[in-house]
Amino acid sequence: MLLVIGFSANQLSAQERVEITGTVIDANDGSPLPGASIIVQGSDEATGSTIGTTTDIDGAFSLMIPENLNTLAVSFVGYISQQVAIDGRTEINIELQPDVRTLDDIVVVGYGTQERQQITGSVSSVNADEFVKGSVNNASELIQGKVPGLVISSAGGGDPNSNPTIRLRGISSFGSTQDPLVVIDGVIGGNLNNIDPNDIESIDVLKDASAAAIYGTRASAGVIVVTTKSGQLGQEQISISYNGYGALESIERQNDVLNVNEYNELAELMGIDAPSFNSNTDWFDEITQDAYSHVHNLAFSGGTQNSFYRVSTNFRDREGIQRQTGFEQLNGRVNLTQYAFDQKLKFDLNIGITSRKEDEGFPQAFRYAQTFNPTAPVKVDSFATVGNYFELPLFDYFNPVAIINTQEQEEEEQIFTGSLRGEYEFSDLIPGLRASVFYSLENHREIFRGFASTESKQGGGATTTAFGTGNAYQNTNDFQEQLFESTLNYTTNVQDLDIEALAGYSYTDIVEEGNNISGGDFVTDAVGWNNLAYAQDFNQGEGNIGSYQNIHKVIGTFGRVNLNWGNTYFANASYRREASSWFGEDNKWGNFWSVGGGVDLTGLLNLAFFDQLKLRGSYGVSGQDAPFSGISRQRFNPVGNFFANGNFIQSFGPISNPNPDLKWEERKELNVGVDFEMLESRLSGSAEYYNRVTDDLLFLVSVPVPPNLFPQTWDNIGELQSSGVEVALNYNVVQNTDLNWSTGGTFTWMSPNILNEYIADETQFISNAGSPGLNATPLIKVEEGEPIGEIFGKRFAEISPDGNWLFFDQDGNKVTADEITLDDQQVLGNGLPDFQIGWTNNISYKNWDATLFFQGVFGHQLVNTFRLFYETPNQISSYNVLDSAYDWVNRGEENRTLRESPQFSDVYVEDGDFVKLQNITVGYTFPLSQLESVRRLRVYASVNNAFTITNYKGINPEPRYVDVADGDNPLAPGIERRDQWFTSRTFSLGINLDF
Repeated sequence: MLLVIGFSANQLSAQERVEITGTVIDANDGSPLPGASIIVQGSDEATGSTIGTTTDIDGAFSLMIPENLNTLAVSFVGYISQQVAIDGRTEINIELQPDVRTLDDIVVVGYGTQERQQITGSVSSVNADEFVKGSVNNASELIQGKVPGLVISSAGGGDPNSNPTIRLRGISSFGSTQDPLVVIDGVIGGNLNNIDPNDIESIDVLKDASAAAIYGTRASAGVIVVTTKSGQLGQEQISISYNGYGALESIERQNDVLNVNEYNELAELMGIDAPSFNSNTDWFDEITQDAYSHVHNLAFSGGTQNSFYRVSTNFRDREGIQRQTGFEQLNGRVNLTQYAFDQKLKFDLNIGITSRKEDEGFPQAFRYAQTFNPTAPVKVDSFATVGNYFELPLFDYFNPVAIINTQEQEEEEQIFTGSLRGEYEFSDLIPGLRASVFYSLENHREIFRGFASTESKQGGGATTTAFGTGNAYQNTNDFQEQLFESTLNYTTNVQDLDIEALAGYSYTDIVEEGNNISGGDFVTDAVGWNNLAYAQDFNQGEGNIGSYQNIHKVIGTFGRVNLNWGNTYFANASYRREASSWFGEDNKWGNFWSVGGGVDLTGLLNLAFFDQLKLRGSYGVSGQDAPFSGISRQRFNPVGNFFANGNFIQSFGPISNPNPDLKWEERKELNVGVDFEMLESRLSGSAEYYNRVTDDLLFLVSVPVPPNLFPQTWDNIGELQSSGVEVALNYNVVQNTDLNWSTGGTFTWMSPNILNEYIADETQFISNAGSPGLNATPLIKVEEGEPIGEIFGKRFAEISPDGNWLFFDQDGNKVTADEITLDDQQVLGNGLPDFQIGWTNNISYKNWDATLFFQGVFGHQLVNTFRLFYETPNQISSYNVLDSAYDWVNRGEENRTLRESPQFSDVYVEDGDFVKLQNITVGYTFPLSQLESVRRLRVYASVNNAFTITNYKGINPEPRYVDVADGDNPLAPGIERRDQWFTSRTFSLGINLDF
């Protein structure tokens, strides 16, 4: 192929030309390198244009060059570039040496890839070999503790249907989403639930605003880029892989409560006539189970000289540790790449389909299993209670077994994602020019169903002596996102300067719609949620029914330039201008940009001690879209009805005020870092510092009525500021024929998230402790200029001789709860962590391999609400007062004489620091020299969440970033609510088999 640019045929004919042919191959294994770049050095000076070509599928090339030019510049990603002298030869075979620093260090960034050496922003990459091992059910769990600055909190404990909370470099917003943007094989806003962990090749995390700015509007919380596995070009023999495991899950941590003997002994000790119902019931045992799971992944891959593919199917069946919970999930994925026109045209087709059904259970069952009387039976025949379940007519007191057996909750989920990308290389016209178009479609349907029978006290309205009305609901949500993008890519070389340029256009069309219906007063429980016409509420005007539709469009243009001068100096810049239909009429468009630079000192200085030492710095601005449709508009909703002329008339009222000036949140971030390799690349690492400011935060502020119709308006107000240090280290400790040991660690320090430019002179107290008795007890303080997450309350002094609480006032005096003022209270802790560590060890000896992964989080506090409500005797009705945690006993004699109701104080604020052995895996790979059809056979045993070291007395010491009980409010972290799943430990046995 002859590629000549920018001069006429007459000019060409005037030159004496020589045809050069040859191949470019890997120097180690002799494999061809298709797509290698060959540029004739000096051709732009001699002819006025650059002459060059790329190798075909066999690594071959053919080039017509002027007779007076003598040097070829040959390069290929992941290999050391060469300058090759022609010296009169007409056939030149070139061997490129793999670049040990970059061979496995190609980083996926926005709209392409880069060698890590050229990265100037903050990007962390985790490949499949480095993923967390064992029983993993969500893709995010693969990189838990592996990326500095990324906190993945599994505060849901052993709930099989909960997704981890993901936070990158702390809190980025409190009015919009805090979840990082997910990009899966180019699909922006991809769904992690539509990808099985077995199908993932690598995960790249774009942490700073410079790296993420190319995604503009939804990148304020960072970007997680997922690349799925594919086949290989020229892989004519079909490869078959099977990965499967079976797992046993059991309870790891739970609150320790009194059994029957302890209950009776304590009652006697305190002189309380505690009720006893002559049974011995372990309520934990009644609602929990050893949960069994099995997972299977089958994949086929192959290719030809012009195509490659991978097809996989995955099945997961997981039980939960609460009885009648778990999920079944079937997932399929097809990745296909096809070349045409001498590999100038390339098509990528990716399809992912997931069908999932969840039995969600009831976290309240854990709560009431911890407080229910241990002398009470599960069921009684002689006791006058509906359904024969033992119940008592007390407030907030329910039989946990009845909760599970008389109610149901399930979710069905179907997800389809399909994408098609076409790319054409215009090398005949302009060497290095490529154009692409991309289209993706995502459909996501969720159906939520719930039913509480007429025998249910907790959800169905039953009492101890009468049936209730029952209740059922069914909610359907449909989400569709269409994405169209087109890009132009151009790469060239000017002497020692490599230039990469990108320009593109993006259009996103999102439609969300759904409906909901709920009602009660059932004629019979037989049909459950399957026929809501049995609910008589609708005939009485008491049922609820609704529907909605939201349309969202995001349109943007973007560009980027990367410069590489002699593999020593690096620079890049990006820009994106984007509009969202959700913002105000006057501020729909936003501008997001970044600049960065770096220098590899090993290319400048004689640093014998370093194999690489690169300094880098960047600054960028990324944005955050609005949280929901209509946020900037005047809106009205039904607000009840009134009775007139014998009929109920629907009434409407305002639910928001217009704000045409509402605009994007913006994250502005400075990032500086250093990357290094030493000891012949056995020791490598990076360290960086970032400073981030997010301003124009979206916040619901109070406004006067009139002139406003509604007392609150969404506005851009406030600023969040944070900084941090992130370090990653990897060391190959032992490397020989039989034994290899590598160890690596990550360290993250995060400064407090400071809230500035907030509503002046206004301090808010939020997140009430709850009932019974503590509805007016806030736990969190929010104040301008102070860190987010401050736990606020009284300082405990002692229990008085007459059994009353005593607390310290601001002068250090001991006063009663009635005498404490707001000025006497103070900050008792913070719910956000300061430090996070991860430590991985990979060891192999001959055919054996082992992995140990430790994780630790430090510096955060948790409000233990279970202790607050149930630790102290005498605080609630005598029917359940004594079924409380052991913790109160550990506080000594003083608590036995307490006669007052619960009071929140620093007694119930505990350090959440912990270190856990997240995973330990031991495997054996069988030697298969005599089994030609089997390429690999490995068996392994694994333990996830093996043990946790912590002083926290509650269930789960992991940070709580949001909780549904607090309205998922990011300003109220650090509260462990009473409806908390127990944590679990999982043992698994698995097999990896390749044909």
